[in-house]
Amino acid sequence: MAFIPRIFRRYLRWNPIGGRSFLSNVLCIAVVLFMFSLVATQLVREPKNRYENLQENLQNKQSHSEFNRPQQAILPSEDRHQHPPPHAQPINNVNLENRQQQSYQNNQVQQQNRIVEQVHLGGSDIHQINGEKYPKLSPSGKFIPIRRIVHLDLKGAPYKPAFYTELFTFFKRLNFTGILIEWEDMFPYTGQLADAINGNAYSLSDVEQILQAAKDKDLEVIPLVQTFGHLEWVLKLEKFAHLREDKKYPQVICFAAEEAWTLLTEMIDQVAAVHKKYGMKFYHMGADEVFQIGFCNATQKEMSRQGGRERAMLWHMSRTAKHIKEKHETTVLAWHDMFAHVIEQDLRAYNMTSLLEPMLWSYAEDLDQYLPFGTWISLKPFKNVWGASAVKGADGPMRFYTNPIHYIRNHESWIKQMTNAYREFDYFQGLVFSAWSRYDHFAILAELFPVALPTLAMSAETILEARPLGNKYPKTYDILKCTPPDTPGYTRGCQFPGSKIYELINEYNAQKPQIQRYFAGDYEYNGWLSNVAEKYHYSSAMYIDKIVPFVDQLLMPLERIVKELRTEMDKIYFEDTAEEIIFVYISEDLERLKARRKAATEILKKRSFEKRPFVKKSDL
Repeated sequence: MAFIPRIFRRYLRWNPIGGRSFLSNVLCIAVVLFMFSLVATQLVREPKNRYENLQENLQNKQSHSEFNRPQQAILPSEDRHQHPPPHAQPINNVNLENRQQQSYQNNQVQQQNRIVEQVHLGGSDIHQINGEKYPKLSPSGKFIPIRRIVHLDLKGAPYKPAFYTELFTFFKRLNFTGILIEWEDMFPYTGQLADAINGNAYSLSDVEQILQAAKDKDLEVIPLVQTFGHLEWVLKLEKFAHLREDKKYPQVICFAAEEAWTLLTEMIDQVAAVHKKYGMKFYHMGADEVFQIGFCNATQKEMSRQGGRERAMLWHMSRTAKHIKEKHETTVLAWHDMFAHVIEQDLRAYNMTSLLEPMLWSYAEDLDQYLPFGTWISLKPFKNVWGASAVKGADGPMRFYTNPIHYIRNHESWIKQMTNAYREFDYFQGLVFSAWSRYDHFAILAELFPVALPTLAMSAETILEARPLGNKYPKTYDILKCTPPDTPGYTRGCQFPGSKIYELINEYNAQKPQIQRYFAGDYEYNGWLSNVAEKYHYSSAMYIDKIVPFVDQLLMPLERIVKELRTEMDKIYFEDTAEEIIFVYISEDLERLKARRKAATEILKKRSFEKRPFVKKSDL
């Protein structure tokens, strides 16, 4: 009886009548053993019951979902509530419903296995990203993305190869973990694509130098190749115009045409071949903003085979993702906007949820309005998701100067989005800080990256702190060695790549309102140094003498800015980037002031003037 606690041994020795009763002892031992048995049974049954309850709940959920799951394939958006057309064929000539049923059941089994695994592990979270425990949360419970990726958009203002090392060093100081590089026409494509590349396109050696520089800084590199829309850089050319989805618009490729598929796979494979040498865990296939579908003959035929516009679109996206995933053994990413509205059964029918990971993008200040929680829920069939914020090129196509507050608010809103959404997925993989150079291939240049680097620093600090910082960014100030404002404006003396360009661009922006006010409101300038004076050198010398000092006061700083800007930009950019920035944003004011100053000089030389009338119709 040594295993029985002392209190029970004392009880067995106690007998109020006198003497020790054998029967009493036996009965007492039996009662104690019975109680131990009850306790042990309960302890054993509890995890089992929990396991059985989870199984039962999942089965009930599956039965409920099966009862409510749509039974008809999706149609084009305008026909979604009608019956499918009689010519709609099952996908790949296989019974669609059987495939959907199997895919749906497989997903439920996987979800059940993940939950059961958590039960056996006691619900513990052992997930990791890049060696860090996932999820990463702030002390207040806000989500912090472990992967923080900077986007480099080379369809505008591409950098000289030597600049990347300096840029990557700066990114590393801001605690970024990788870059998403969108090559567009700067990649040295060969074969039929060689005719489409930029005149300043990198050599293969340049590309390898860039990728090695990123690897040296321990920055993960993700290539981005557009495979659906935003293919203006190819389709604008006469050689490839016949591959447009809509003959009028060179944005979208006629994706169902065999020749188009050959062209796309050449793009994909040539970029992948180089990237794989340096590590290529992810590959971004683009596929956003596909504005035209269903115009070319090949696409129309494919829509008939697949049973609708959206299903033809899914067919192309899924085969593209499959090609990348299987041939290059990598994880495929795609922008979310073209399939976030698609019903789950179609996503699964085309294996979208197993072929790619969606990257949800929104650059607004209030994401509750532009990226509602329902969008995340609609993409819940995907195990993993990404987000994409912005630090430049998303606040108007002509925004050339610094405007940090818009982008800081975007990132503050992203903290809320990520915190609310990450629990809905296995992994919220990371956040991409988009840095667009143009709105599209035909648009003018937006702000240059040096102009936006203080914005990038403040946005990164906001995300890492997972809270609004209230115009106080101590880590940014320490890295930049200055205190840049978070509102439109600038400060001097900062130390970061291209900081002099940041100063010059913002200096011009500060002077521009003064120049515009002078043009619009100075009565002497408009009365005596107008376009008439410029064209006919006809005005009063007395007033011209008064006007010239004011014109010089505006013109001389502008000429200095342009001269210094060319010098500084030549260190980072190819010549055409400086010329485009000057032409688009500065030349109008500069040329107007120069022309009027030249006219003033000619007027002051004259000692006589023509009699009226001297303005002729032929001059107009």
